[in-house]
Amino acid sequence: MSTLPVGRRGLFLGAGSLLATGLLAACGSEPTPPAAPPTGKELAEPAPAQTTGQITAIVPEVNAAVAAADKALDPKKLGPRVSGSAVKFRTAAYEMIGRAKEWKEELRVPGAKLLVPLTSLSEEFPRVSIALVEDSAKEGVPYFLALQQADAKSGYTTWGWAQQAVGVEMPMVPDAAVGSEQVTADAEGLVMTPKKALELYAAVLSNGAESDPDGQLGANPFQTATHERIQTERKELNAGVEKDEAATIHEKFSVNTEEFVGLRTDDGGAIVMGTLTSSRKVAIKDGAKVSYAEDNAYTKVIGKKEFSSEFVRTYGTHVAMYLPSADAGGKVQPIGATQTALGASGK
Repeated sequence: MSTLPVGRRGLFLGAGSLLATGLLAACGSEPTPPAAPPTGKELAEPAPAQTTGQITAIVPEVNAAVAAADKALDPKKLGPRVSGSAVKFRTAAYEMIGRAKEWKEELRVPGAKLLVPLTSLSEEFPRVSIALVEDSAKEGVPYFLALQQADAKSGYTTWGWAQQAVGVEMPMVPDAAVGSEQVTADAEGLVMTPKKALELYAAVLSNGAESDPDGQLGANPFQTATHERIQTERKELNAGVEKDEAATIHEKFSVNTEEFVGLRTDDGGAIVMGTLTSSRKVAIKDGAKVSYAEDNAYTKVIGKKEFSSEFVRTYGTHVAMYLPSADAGGKVQPIGATQTALGASGK
């Protein structure tokens, strides 16, 4: 059972088309040639805290660490470039693979090649950057890679990567030599704060359109596929009986407030990244049972195929979103997501 929004041969069709139509570009703010040296003292122009060369060197180190850890199924090999929830998600995924080998096919690895860097102008810590990088899979779709530097003595690490959504228009970003303003979770000047945007996305993923009565969230493949899977499973659980007579199913998403990166786009909006966790629970009605004729990837992890009370699966998801500026207006647009299955239980 796949944990991706859709299969790699479905939504995730070749990167060539994506880069031609995805419109994530770094040509909006061309670097301005420096003026002649002044005769008097003058403050220096703001410059990015990271160079393209620095990010270009970091990306393959992230790729190598993830690839090595995945090969050995050893989360200790993720350091020092991979941190936070990315380590937690991989650790849980490796435990699942230990019980059902097919889960290894679901591991998603950002590639070693930098495509577009989003650099920060901030001189204060923590410093952040977002890198659009290639997929490690042949003809795959790129990932948004969240990068963060805690302090001057620390190197950049990533706590997550979100695969770019196909069919969703991408914003234009400033040239790397110009850099972007760093955005905090409570930043103003956008259609809503990034914190509220992530909370809205979690609410809509959990409860559907009723959590977005004003239609502030743009359509996106991850949301569509998540809701389709739940509805399909609901029908299968209650086949031959009235709606939800045998069992109910609901997935609740929550925002991890400890992880966030955000940078301004060329139009005054922002690209932000965050982490969601979710629990999908099948609650079985009294007297009913849910059973599987054959083992699947989840029942192998649990160690049983029949349930009379509940069946629970947990996930972690890294997401990327575009928030328009308050002046421009428009919808909050999810532009990337990568989900990892973290565990399963039942009784």
